[in-house]
Amino acid sequence: MNEWYRACKKAASIIYKSIPETYRSRTFSGFIGDIKVLSPKKVLSLISRKKGLGAQFSYLYLTHGIDDGKGYQACATEALSSTLGERRQEIIKGNILDVGCAVGVTAGILSLKHVTGFDLIPDLLCTAKTIDSLTSNTNHYIAADMTREWPFERVFDTVICGLVCHHLKTQSDITSFFSNANRVLKPAGSLVITLPSGSISKTKNLKSVENALEEFGFKVNRELSGLVLSNDSLHSLFWMFLIIAEKVSGKVGSMFISPDFGFQLYRTPVTRREKAAKAKETLKKTRKVKHKNFKLIGINELEKEVSNKILIYSTILKLQNTINTT
Repeated sequence: MNEWYRACKKAASIIYKSIPETYRSRTFSGFIGDIKVLSPKKVLSLISRKKGLGAQFSYLYLTHGIDDGKGYQACATEALSSTLGERRQEIIKGNILDVGCAVGVTAGILSLKHVTGFDLIPDLLCTAKTIDSLTSNTNHYIAADMTREWPFERVFDTVICGLVCHHLKTQSDITSFFSNANRVLKPAGSLVITLPSGSISKTKNLKSVENALEEFGFKVNRELSGLVLSNDSLHSLFWMFLIIAEKVSGKVGSMFISPDFGFQLYRTPVTRREKAAKAKETLKKTRKVKHKNFKLIGINELEKEVSNKILIYSTILKLQNTINTT
């Protein structure tokens, strides 16, 4: 893993030289905001029309999303590894498909070999290949849209969706995504989903995700699914949601999803002003905390501890304090 982080730093220094001055002021949060708001087609159009913009996004991904394990993307993958512990090899095994692989974060941090990854933005995949060339890894990358039919057959033992499902905007996108995940997985294959803080506002929404997955032929492992939070720093707090499911049926046909189901609807309510203030404050800070200790709060326990409270920072902080004092 340390070798992979060192390769990321080298790749970042190489990429930086190719970024036009006009795009160097673009922020990581600004890019993520574009991806959340725009359709995949418009995101690709934006990147392709503005030469060098994709390079800036790749550079920021390495220095902010990864940031030697301090960025959210890297922290989420480290949290996944820590939470699964010895069961990681039992769940993440065989032929692995990484959906929304970006710069190869999952494969790099988990030290996985021969992973197939796909992402919407070609510049991120080019960066992943650069990093692999520095670490002598042999992963395979394809540019594809996760809301369309995935260009794969039923050959995978594991499908990992790290911090990507919350970008699904419509019922059609969700149906396509879950159907594709079922289609490309072998029987009894594993589906591993992580969702960022803010993507689920209440525990009942997490239960709704579980129900939807069951409609698409999956059985959620409630023992390994729930909320993952850090408990190693009083000055910084990290949390995310984790869902581990097994493919139990290949029949997904014409499935019905409740009309009130949707990742966009489940987000923690934040006003545009609050979001802007938080982004500015984040840019002022120098990351100093690298989280190392994580704890899983299972779905059942989460429902008991926080019930229908909105899952915002103050709620999770109280949950963390409860855990640390028991």
